[in-house]
Amino acid sequence: MNLRIRMLNESDTAGFLRLKQVGLTTDPLSFVADLDEDPADYAERVRDRLSRASIESGDVVVGAFAPALVGIVAVTRAGQSKRRHKADLHGMYVEPAFRGQGIGRALLQEVLRLASVMARLEEIHLAVATHNREAVALYERFGFEHVWTEDRALKVAANYVDAHHMRLDIPGGE
Repeated sequence: MNLRIRMLNESDTAGFLRLKQVGLTTDPLSFVADLDEDPADYAERVRDRLSRASIESGDVVVGAFAPALVGIVAVTRAGQSKRRHKADLHGMYVEPAFRGQGIGRALLQEVLRLASVMARLEEIHLAVATHNREAVALYERFGFEHVWTEDRALKVAANYVDAHHMRLDIPGGE
């Protein structure tokens, strides 16, 4: 497979929106987002976000292309000045047909490389559904540690989803 990993830009808006729809359709219990809750101008908001995404802005979105966009992950720095030492890893998703081929590992490696050069970033946080054992194991291999587990973090129809909250310390981020 010819795989390319790179930061997304505004020209990737359609691919991002398609991949989000696939993810929320195939794995609705793994995401806080819900397609029914997107505002009417969501596509424009995504285009704007991707046009501004950068290490300097503290918001990086990385995609895996094979050749179409098949995987994604983002790191977004906290906005409040007293929380600027933290960022959140979110939106990690790889299309089911492409799983088990190292794409998640490659995405995570690249987004963490980019985050590691964000000035004064000390730690990255994430929440992952406890039933997603493959993702939990991947995060652990990269050094994320369990901080706590939230019971009933989400409720989708009659199903509750518990979530592990994990943290990765960034060396030299102080």
